[in-house]
Amino acid sequence: MSRNKRHNRSTAFATEPRKNLPAEAKTLIANARNDITIPFFSGVLQNADDTLIQQGGGKGLKIYDEIERDTHAGAMLEKRKGALISRDWKVEPGGERPIDKDAADLVEEMISALPFDQVCKDLLDATLKGFAVSEVVWAREGNRIKPVKIKSIDQRRFAFDTEWRPRLLTWTAMMEGIELPERKFIVHRVGVKGENPYGLGLGSRLFWPVLFKREGITFWLHFLEKFAGPTIVGKSPIGSLPEEQRKLLNTLTEARTASAVVVPIGTDAEFLEASRSGSVTYEQFLNYWDRQISIATTGETLTTQVSESGGNRALGEVHQEMLELLADGDGDLLSGTLTDQLITWIVDYNLPGAAVPKIWRERPENQKAAAETKKSQAEADEASAKAIRTVVSESARFEDDDVARDYILGFDIANRLSDKTLDALVEARHAFGTAPAASDPFVNGDPTFAARPLKKKA
Repeated sequence: MSRNKRHNRSTAFATEPRKNLPAEAKTLIANARNDITIPFFSGVLQNADDTLIQQGGGKGLKIYDEIERDTHAGAMLEKRKGALISRDWKVEPGGERPIDKDAADLVEEMISALPFDQVCKDLLDATLKGFAVSEVVWAREGNRIKPVKIKSIDQRRFAFDTEWRPRLLTWTAMMEGIELPERKFIVHRVGVKGENPYGLGLGSRLFWPVLFKREGITFWLHFLEKFAGPTIVGKSPIGSLPEEQRKLLNTLTEARTASAVVVPIGTDAEFLEASRSGSVTYEQFLNYWDRQISIATTGETLTTQVSESGGNRALGEVHQEMLELLADGDGDLLSGTLTDQLITWIVDYNLPGAAVPKIWRERPENQKAAAETKKSQAEADEASAKAIRTVVSESARFEDDDVARDYILGFDIANRLSDKTLDALVEARHAFGTAPAASDPFVNGDPTFAARPLKKKA
């Protein structure tokens, strides 16, 4: 299409009458009120987590607290949180105006006065349960309004309405909850899909590995008990009365911890030792589920467990990078929550009209990799400088400046030089010239040199 045609088309489009936008285009048709995936819809939305619905047994999110009590699962969750919390946080202005920079300074000052790492760690509880809620306590200080306390609240105390606003469940409003004021409760969500304001955390995936592991430990303890104290089999004479058999049973039961026992004549007692065959052990079963927990939580295993095959350093670094990527994602989500809620509220209270600054946690630079990169760059720069000196030194053989310049430009190393630098090198090329080399007797035709005996080194 030619330039004139494009111009005529845009002009014609500008002169067309404004068209009305259909009302349906400005609203959400597939909303929470007609969402068939939301169970037991009422005035508030219900959690759509299948694990909670099928296995909760009325406990709700409390079943995910049991996951944190597992030593390995709890450690993995803390490790994932720690990978992000250990990073330094920064505040970046939302614009270039003086008021925008003042807003960033104000936010940084107020955040520094809070136990910000603990605040972030509490909100990261959403990683397990899908969402987390913290309440902000505000106070006036001079002409400023600042958050003085941010407290984590149990998720089981909240429900969400169709607009995803939190509602506090109380003794008088156990189902619908009560309406809450604005700029008061921070809600952090992960795994949000569709019209589910409760999110979907790792608890839905970790529930089964932790449950199977717990059951495996129960069977292992039972086996150890049987192995440590073998079962005693008592054989009573045929025709013994039930009372005599019960008495013998009580006697044999006490014999498990006694050093001696008395049984009637004609009674046979023997020990039944616990035994099994095969290579599969309870420990292997539990280690399998520990690996599944590690993979589900941190995406890797080598930073926590030693591989049976030994592993290697390169693979370990890859696994560490996977953990860092998960921390990057957690940080982006948390940064969005804090920016959209807490940071926005601080700016609206104190500097309305200023651009909202952004707060985030930056991944620490890999010091070793940075050092190796700098070393390689320094070696490359030194090699380039040496090559340039050699080329300029050789160009001193030419008296004509233009010829010397063309000679230098004939090497790729000169492509990065500016015209000003190149002119300076051409002008000073004779200073780069090396001292005359020693005369070569073979070239100068000294016939006696070849016949001279070589001097032996002392």
